Amino acid sequence: MSQVLCLLRMFDDTWSHQCESLRSVLEGVTSEESLWQSPAYMAEPLVEGLPAPGTIRWQVAHLEHCARHYSEILRKRPIAVEPTTAPPGMTELPELIKRLESARRFLREEIQRLNEVDLEAPCTCEMNVGEFVRMVVRHEAWHAGQLAVIRRLYRHRNEPR
Repeated sequence: MSQVLCLLRMFDDTWSHQCESLRSVLEGVTSEESLWQSPAYMAEPLVEGLPAPGTIRWQVAHLEHCARHYSEILRKRPIAVEPTTAPPGMTELPELIKRLESARRFLREEIQRLNEVDLEAPCTCEMNVGEFVRMVVRHEAWHAGQLAVIRRLYRHRNEPR
């Protein structure tokens, strides 16, 4: 299996594996649950165009924003200066998830265009293309774990300590 195909499979699994994936952890999230903010995030500053920090909506909006940003970096590589990518704006969770799926499709297309030689080429000042794509996969997996923790904290928020 080529390195590019392996990266694509990891990228796809991060979204759609039956467990340990973004799709599985987002299944059944209610609107109320998507807006819940742990007290640990209450002092975090609001960023214009993003939901409240630490909420499920923030996590999904952040991932959508990053997927568009990462696509732009792969299209324009090598880059010396990070491109400016506007945040997705405020909307309901189902719409944010649709936007994330769309942004991930474009990002997947950029990854699929790569060949083995591209993986060693410069991408950013700090990373070659292969390192960059691996960071993309790790970043999504990191947030899938955070989403799982947020959901657990939400379900147990009113239990006595």
